[in-house]
Amino acid sequence: MTTQYAEWIKAYVDRTPHLLGRCKDAVDEMHAAFPELRPAKGYAQTLSWGERDHWWLVAENGAIVDPTEAQFPGGIFHYREWLPGSLTRVGKCMDCGEYIWRCADTLEAATVTFCDEDCAARFERFM
Repeated sequence: MTTQYAEWIKAYVDRTPHLLGRCKDAVDEMHAAFPELRPAKGYAQTLSWGERDHWWLVAENGAIVDPTEAQFPGGIFHYREWLPGSLTRVGKCMDCGEYIWRCADTLEAATVTFCDEDCAARFERFM
């Protein structure tokens, strides 16, 4: 990572009291300052929290530039970028509570409420 990027990230972290959930805002702000960086959306595999939705930037040489990595205790050991047609989390089942994953062409894909017909029927009987 370049010194410029590291200095920008340090200044951002110093002036932002709570980084949790601020990754998209930080990426937008850093991208405005460094348009050569490409915003990326996907999942970060963390040591302490498992896989989480996340935004980061990618340098022209493919290096990850993550302005909010400090929000994750223990850091991030793997980034997986979402691309059209990729598997993405589209909801959480109202019956069993499991996350629902589907291949999606856009991140604005419709939210799914139940894993399958069995969960939907079980929830309907409960109601």
